[in-house]
This record gives sequence, structure tokens and C-alpha cells, in this order.
Amino acid sequence: MSERILFVDDEKFVLETFRRNLRNRFEIETAGSGLDALRLMESSGPFAVVVSDLKMPVMDGVELLGVIKNRWPDTVRVMLTGHADLDTAISAVNKGAIFRLLTKPCAPDALLSAVNDGVQQYRLIMSERQLLHGTLRGCIQVLSELLALVSPKAFGRAEKAKPLVAGIVQVLGLEGSWKYELAAMLSQIGCISLPMDILERKISCKALSKDEQEIFLMHPDIAGNLLRHVPRLESVVEMISEHELAVDKNPCAGARILKAALDFADLDNVGISAAEALQRMREMPDVYDVRVLSALAEVVERRQQSEIRSVLIDDLREGMLLMDPVLSGKGAVLMDRGQSITVAGLELIRNFGTILGVKEPLYVLARKEQKQAPEL
Repeated sequence: MSERILFVDDEKFVLETFRRNLRNRFEIETAGSGLDALRLMESSGPFAVVVSDLKMPVMDGVELLGVIKNRWPDTVRVMLTGHADLDTAISAVNKGAIFRLLTKPCAPDALLSAVNDGVQQYRLIMSERQLLHGTLRGCIQVLSELLALVSPKAFGRAEKAKPLVAGIVQVLGLEGSWKYELAAMLSQIGCISLPMDILERKISCKALSKDEQEIFLMHPDIAGNLLRHVPRLESVVEMISEHELAVDKNPCAGARILKAALDFADLDNVGISAAEALQRMREMPDVYDVRVLSALAEVVERRQQSEIRSVLIDDLREGMLLMDPVLSGKGAVLMDRGQSITVAGLELIRNFGTILGVKEPLYVLARKEQKQAPEL
């Protein structure tokens, strides 16, 4: 087995017994205290399973395994305890910090069985993570690319909002930024059902009739219903489904962020200055969250610390923001204004440049280069 096991006990002979009994089956590391165990976790991790004694000086097993649960949640945690400590140990199990509870003295077969089960649990956790970060991300990418093919306008709207959402999340110090960015990427999936002229009028900040507005407001629910079938996206679906609700009916922070980013992107798309766009949005407190707008203003200010450059295809870099559409040699729009250059976008532009030609130069927003002081 390639997985590594860490045993923690303040009695050296117990650690030697563990090593002697299991060294032919696992890669074993030992620590004589909770603090030593944390140092090993930090410097030599990851470990599949940690087996810790309960009674240890300075930091007992409950505290140690609690810290490990918070900092290394994938590691499976097993506790060893004497009969007199059962109440404390059972309490720790009930709080969710412990996978398995063993009593001292522990027979080698029982210990081996517990460690084997722990390793299997660790493998299950890692397989699930691989599914989440591999298969799920692949599915999301396919959905996003299909949107780009079916409705380039809707895809472009989502792409323009995504960096704004990421920036707002960073300013607000929210955890799980990937969920918010994913919501931005998929927020316009429901627009594939909209008449194209309604979507274009919305993106162009033109007034919609009452009927057109009702049709447009159907797209978040359509997207939500489509995405509900994808596992693990409950919070993302909530953001997308609720982002057009009024502030007083919308407790979801992610939905409020998404709404502000999408509408700001629309205003920017028609050439309205950032200052005027923000002012318009501040005048509608029933539509936009004041705290979100404050964070958006900070994101915009940071963006203004960048500069517009004219570049050739070979000079394009990931993270640059398009200030004008990328046009093929015949004038077809390959990528719209406001989209961020990604690895996939770079490949697309370069491939079209080779096959059909791309009009150069391209105008992009990039971070201002720091000028070096002249040498004296």
C-alpha cells in the first residue's frame, strides 16, 4: 500500500509495537506528542490515517484529532483509549472528529482491521474528490463550450461577469471562490431558450417591454432546473436561480454578487463609464446590495490600475482582458469585448490566426508594468 500511516503516543514502547506489527503492511511514521504529530503533518504529509492515543500531555488526542480534522480533513482519524476514558472518547466520536474508536490494549488484528478500513475510507474520499474536480469540472466545461456555440452573446455576458465576481468574492473575503465563479460561468445557460433579440436588447441596456421582461426573467429558473441534475452544485444552482430577485427577497450572497456583476458588465459593454455605472446602481438599493457594490467599486479601482495595450497574437497572455472584439480575417467575431483571455481562448485565437487569419493588433487590458528606476 502506498498510503502512509501516522501513529501518535507519548509512550515509546507503544509506538515500537505499532511499527513492529504493521511495518510490513504500511509505510509507518510515529510521533511522541500532539505537537510533534502536527509538525510531521505539516512537513511530511499527507497521511491517509492518523492513529492517536487519547491521554497525552500538553495536547491530548481529542484536541490533536480536532486540529487535524480542520486542517487536513481528508485524513482519516482513529483514537486509542483506555476503558476509563470512554466517555470522553465517545463524545469526540459523536462530534465527528473520529472515524474509529479502539480500546487499549488493542489486539494486532483489531488494529490492522481498523487501519485497513481507514485506508479504504481515505481512498474513497480521494476518489470522490477526483470525481468532483475532474469529471465535474469536465462536464461544466462542456456546458460552457456548448453555450458559446449556441449563444455566443450569452456566453460573452457570463465571461465578462466572471472576473468581476471573482474580484468581489476576494474583496469580501468569502470562502469557496470556485462556487461563485462557477455560478458566473453557468449563469446564462437558461438564455439558450430566449429569443435572441430580447437577449441582445438586455445586453445593450435597452428598455424591455413588460412581456419581454417577463420572458427574460425566466432564464434563471430554466438554468436552475437544468443544473439541478448535476450533483454537488446545490449552492451554485441557488445563486443562479435567485440572482434576478429583489434584494429584500434574496438572502443568497452569491446571487446578489452575480446580479451586480452581470448588470455592471452590461453597462460597461455599451460604453458607460465605471463611475457612472456604479452611481446608477447605487441609486437602486432595492436591486443591488450596498455591500456588494462597495466591493465592486474596489474591484473596478484595481482594474483601473491596468493599462490598455495593442498586442499581436504572439504577445497575448492568459489573464489579459479584451477591450475590442477579436475578429477573423473576414470580420466574424471570435471573442467579444470584455472577455478574459484563458488558455482555451489563446488556443482558439492562435488556431484561427493560422487557418483563417485574425485582424491585428488586438487591444487588451493588462496590468501596468512597473518602470525601473534608472541606474545612477
